[in-house]
Amino acid sequence: MTNADLLIAEAAKSPEHTAWISRQLMAQRRPSEILADLQRATDPAEVIAAIGGDGPAGLAFACLIAFATPFFALGWLLP
Repeated sequence: MTNADLLIAEAAKSPEHTAWISRQLMAQRRPSEILADLQRATDPAEVIAAIGGDGPAGLAFACLIAFATPFFALGWLLP
């Protein structure tokens, strides 16, 4: 596949992807640069899956919630 085909496939994923790619092309960025940025970008679905899953990220998130809950309850709910 060519870079143009790959950009078209990325743009078809959502209107936000289409708008972002269009802005990058209007700024005269090369398709290879745009594709490199897309490959480096973090997929929000992967982040949510990591936080909700069993593993280091899920454990860290659970610990953060367990630590913050008493401060939230004492500082905002009780007074």
